[in-house]
Amino acid sequence: MKKLFLTAMAFVAMMSAMSFTSCSDDDTNDNGGGGGGGSTTGGVELNGAIEGTVTLEADKEYRLTGAVTVPDGATLNIPAGTTIRATQGFSSYILVERGGTINAEGTADKPIVFTADTDNATAGYWGGLIINGNAPITGGGEGVTEIDNNVSYGGNDANDNSGVIRYVELWYTGARSSADIEHNGLTLNGVGNGTTIENVYIAEGADDGIEFFGGTVNVSNLLVVNCDDDCFDFTQGYSGTLTNCYGIWEDGFTSTEEDPRGVEADGNLDGDMPDGAPQADFTINGMTIVNNSSTQSMQDAIKVRRGATAHITDAVVYGSGQIENLIDLTDGKGGAGSSTDMSVSNNAYYISDATINDGGTTYSGVNVETGNDGADVSALNWTGYEFPQLNNTTVAAAGDLPLEISSPIALEAGQEYFINGSVHVKEGGVLLIPAGMTIKAREGFSNFILVERGGKIYATGREDAPITFTADASNATAGYWGGIIINGNAVISGPSGSVNEGVTEIDNNVPYGGDQNNDNSGVLTYVSILYSGARSSADIEHNGLTLNGVGAGTTIENIYIAEGADDGIEFFGGSVNVSNLLVVNCDDDCFDFTQGYSGTLTNCYGRWEAGFTSTESDPRGVEADGNLDGEGSTAHSPQSDFTIENMTIENLSSYPMQDAIKVRRLAKATINNALVIGSGEIQELVDLTDGLDDADPTSVINVTNGATNVGALTNSGNPEGATVNIADGNTGCETDIFGWTGYTL
Repeated sequence: MKKLFLTAMAFVAMMSAMSFTSCSDDDTNDNGGGGGGGSTTGGVELNGAIEGTVTLEADKEYRLTGAVTVPDGATLNIPAGTTIRATQGFSSYILVERGGTINAEGTADKPIVFTADTDNATAGYWGGLIINGNAPITGGGEGVTEIDNNVSYGGNDANDNSGVIRYVELWYTGARSSADIEHNGLTLNGVGNGTTIENVYIAEGADDGIEFFGGTVNVSNLLVVNCDDDCFDFTQGYSGTLTNCYGIWEDGFTSTEEDPRGVEADGNLDGDMPDGAPQADFTINGMTIVNNSSTQSMQDAIKVRRGATAHITDAVVYGSGQIENLIDLTDGKGGAGSSTDMSVSNNAYYISDATINDGGTTYSGVNVETGNDGADVSALNWTGYEFPQLNNTTVAAAGDLPLEISSPIALEAGQEYFINGSVHVKEGGVLLIPAGMTIKAREGFSNFILVERGGKIYATGREDAPITFTADASNATAGYWGGIIINGNAVISGPSGSVNEGVTEIDNNVPYGGDQNNDNSGVLTYVSILYSGARSSADIEHNGLTLNGVGAGTTIENIYIAEGADDGIEFFGGSVNVSNLLVVNCDDDCFDFTQGYSGTLTNCYGRWEAGFTSTESDPRGVEADGNLDGEGSTAHSPQSDFTIENMTIENLSSYPMQDAIKVRRLAKATINNALVIGSGEIQELVDLTDGLDDADPTSVINVTNGATNVGALTNSGNPEGATVNIADGNTGCETDIFGWTGYTL
């Protein structure tokens, strides 16, 4: 074992003899943004094993260049204000062994910071902090440390004392040696309740923020931000209390894990000791879980399984990101302990699967109820973290939807709601619509939902409980009511070099567009839109779904639009991706793209039934313009540059479809696995020409013609260089993905 220090006196002598490089003022820790900022290659190197008692000095710069171990009988003291910067790699970590002691005693104004030695670090840059104790674990024996199987933990001393961790920050931890062996931010292995752990901030880490492998230690005032797997993980017989904890995923966070959670609790290690004692039986008092990520689904806010018993009070879950289950008490290796009890308030916008998944077992003490406060963030203000505003949601009274929504409101399942006027979801407003709801619209052009920039809609249906927007009459036809319009802050086409805005076609007082291509306007999933498209004139009419500058942070999937006037769906710029879209009998185009749209449409089916007729002179399957109505030509940017994957266009009617696929006015289209079928007339299969401007010459169209009445396969005037590959073999869009709609293809 390599020895770092021999004695405290030897440390002082060595420090006086060792040369090191001090950091410049630019590299000093600001304790509030990014874990210390700045990179360094100087300072006192730390690695190897400690012997005796060693005390660091707050005015020195330390570099963790390997594994530092604190063995039985040794003590490492770290004073307030100390910063330790770790070199990159799995082997850079601090491990306090059984019988060793660490006293990292920061203060609110002088926290201790463990971080990376570079200012461009990301999660998993270095190892983390591991503490091993002599407290009980499942099986009553010993365990071996995950990252070093030569080091044991666990015993029979519930009051074991491994030292003090107070006002400590851990940044960019979680380095891995394999998919199964990786560090957490703070790992507590069999740590006893004689140990003091309070006021800890763990951020941007791979794997879990904190994980308790057995033990009895109590932890309070814990903030975990953007950690890759679980915020708070309990296993192997843990029996302590976690008080005042806050776990958050920010917008833009993504995980490498397949099942990341807010809380994950196992009774025993990986469910391998279902009959071992003790099983985890722990308490959480005052907890907030937030998922604000538009790109990362949280599998469960709270998962308790494999014999674990959890006692959770004053918990609240927030966020605009998807959470599959609020509470899940099930597992293939056994569910939660029967005595599990918890009080959780659900203020999240998007619970997609279940509020409580109990697998059919009754947990009488598990309650979802309003009024919980969650973590007291004032106790965490020392971190400098800017906590998001988290608004409680108001439940809207049954009847007509409010015409102006400027804060979060939820519609109540089982109640009846109507669109009776222009419903505007303003900036800061959120409209939450539960699975299974049908919302009926009164007749007329002015009856629609418009989500403005900065507003959000969460229409979160399920395959077995879709959401339906329809007419309030049983004999409605296309154009009965307006439709749904979403305005975002994503990029649209306009004068080159500018951040461009447009005005909503049906209300010129409402702008859209900006410079935020990851903008998030909410969620539409398993949604039907029927009989929309009302018009005020020949030039001003609604589509089924209108997407104006909508960003890629928005989730739109599993959509059914039928019997609509004008287009089924139209993209006015933006970058949103849409998948699993069925459009039936819409008056103009099935799929319309314009004004610089740059996203991807995947698995789409557009169909005209026998008997369908259009009021339009040039209805199409696909119509794509590079810029708005071709008015911008080459003076505008960006031009539309979009992708369609797996598309079927079908005309069964006697009404002629002008083009199955029309791309023009500088639009660039990449269309793969397209299939055109049907007995109805299609004048031209693929046309890339237009009097204002042809399609971008790098467009690529791969299509199979299975239709029986096509006038021309493509236009001889297509721009030179464009690829129009008309060949057998394409399968187009799958049809079984639309079973939830009840429509038969």
